[in-house]
Amino acid sequence: MGRSTPKTRVYPGQVAQPTREAKHSDGAIPLLAVATAALLWAIAATVARSLFDDGVEPIELVEARAVIAAAGLALVPGAWRGGWRGDGHPVRLVVLLGLAIALVNAAYYLAIARLAVAVAIVLQYTGPAIVVLWTSITRRKAPPPSIVGAVLLAFLGVVLVSELLAGDIGNLDGLGLLFGLGAAVMFATYTLQSEKAAGAYGSIGALSRSFAVSALLWIAFQIPRGVPTELIELAHLPAVLFVGVGGTLIPFLLYIWAVQRMRSQRAVIAATLEPLFAGLIAWIWLGQTLSFWQIIGASLILCGVAMLQLGRNDAVLAPEP
Repeated sequence: MGRSTPKTRVYPGQVAQPTREAKHSDGAIPLLAVATAALLWAIAATVARSLFDDGVEPIELVEARAVIAAAGLALVPGAWRGGWRGDGHPVRLVVLLGLAIALVNAAYYLAIARLAVAVAIVLQYTGPAIVVLWTSITRRKAPPPSIVGAVLLAFLGVVLVSELLAGDIGNLDGLGLLFGLGAAVMFATYTLQSEKAAGAYGSIGALSRSFAVSALLWIAFQIPRGVPTELIELAHLPAVLFVGVGGTLIPFLLYIWAVQRMRSQRAVIAATLEPLFAGLIAWIWLGQTLSFWQIIGASLILCGVAMLQLGRNDAVLAPEP
């Protein structure tokens, strides 16, 4: 008798994943993809901050990165095979993903405008807990111990790396807190939606359609505001292009590819490497010092990610579509 082929659950309207992709879920390649995405996001955040200091409006940079990513993905052969519906998949998958991608950074920047940066970071990174909780509720099954432990370690690490406990958090503006929690919800939403959309359209196909939605939304928003003069200044264009390509197109593609293979719960926890990388970049690039508690926080994040690898054979169920 030949070896039996493991069965893969296929949701309605979803393409079955090849067996060779399932093998990747037990390896380090998807985790490396998320780590690379987190590093690129952290570098882009530093570049974005320099643009803000030069007068570029945060919302306009969010718009630019969506348009640049959409244009870049449109050039990939086969990315738009079958048009909006692909092979007959629900368009709402990519519409919801596009809306979440469009709003996550806008909500985060608006939170930073009203709150201390440390508070905004910690609020956004409640996203992994939201993903784990939502998946457990929809599947009616408790998450494995490795996931629970990794969430707790990663979140505590983010709190310490952001220096929330040691810094001056200022006045906790109610609208700012709402924006921060909104960023966390959008972070969780695009992680969950990317798992389903990538299963239906493939990583490139899902991102091409979702970034098209995001770009159209921001273009419609910008038209009444006029031409973003500071954004398109010649001196700013290299940094803007990097944020669009190196800080958006490439890391989102890596992230959605990894989510498709290591499941949303594990990928979103591994993404907490971003504030760790941001702290290291500030130390190396900007000459800022790392405090004792920041080093402890970085160690906790690494321990949380390591726990994901050690517990990678634990059953992790995807949320109901």
